Amino acid sequence: MMKIEVLGCHGSETPEANAAGFLINDCILLEAGTASSVLSMDRQQKIKSVIISHLHLDHIKSLPFLADNRIGEEGNSLTVYGIQDVIDGLKTHVFNDSLWPDFTRIENGKTPLLVFHPIVQGVTTPIGDLEVLPVAVRHSIPSVGLLIRQKGRSLLYTGDTAPTQEIWDLAAKTPDLAGLIVETSFPDRMQEMAAISGHMTPSVLVNELRKMNRPGVPVYIFHMKPKYEAVIVKEIHERLGERVHILREGEIIRL
Repeated sequence: MMKIEVLGCHGSETPEANAAGFLINDCILLEAGTASSVLSMDRQQKIKSVIISHLHLDHIKSLPFLADNRIGEEGNSLTVYGIQDVIDGLKTHVFNDSLWPDFTRIENGKTPLLVFHPIVQGVTTPIGDLEVLPVAVRHSIPSVGLLIRQKGRSLLYTGDTAPTQEIWDLAAKTPDLAGLIVETSFPDRMQEMAAISGHMTPSVLVNELRKMNRPGVPVYIFHMKPKYEAVIVKEIHERLGERVHILREGEIIRL
């Protein structure tokens, strides 16, 4: 069974809302928008891998602190998985010995604190006991959704995306699909902003879900902008009823 703990599920940050972060099976972090600020030091040390869909700050913010908090943990490297654009961006803009130390060159014993591992769209990569398949989505910068499989049960994660197609084609032909985590960032009245920034509204979400034609698959909503969350939730429930579940920080999904 896949256990997914919601550390953060919003598209920004306030005292009541955390940026994206999902802890899978206690040792694999999907997105690093939130982790170091909510996990004890012991729980942070158990994280072996981090998967990042794209380079925006709300998906990487905790990563520098997760690395820093491993100093002195001999042999306990943190491996970061992402498409090449993500890896290149982290090297150039974050772990560059200016904004933050280059932890790939600092060792914990004989192993580096931080290891970067590129993943490729359309190619499945084993990460711990998971198999992870990246698929292109439409965002304002290069980004991927992910099909995450463990022992015959699959989770589809859209990451940040505007209307797209490939990921829904994948969903339609995945027989063991057990759940979908999908973004909805803005209310319908802000459709223009959603389109410009590469995000979705409740009405767009309805159209996107039709593309996969899997009405029985549980749908979990994340990435709501906190300022507009109440309106987004109201519109989603009006359009989709009880079919969807709005994620909250602290809850656990078991697939």
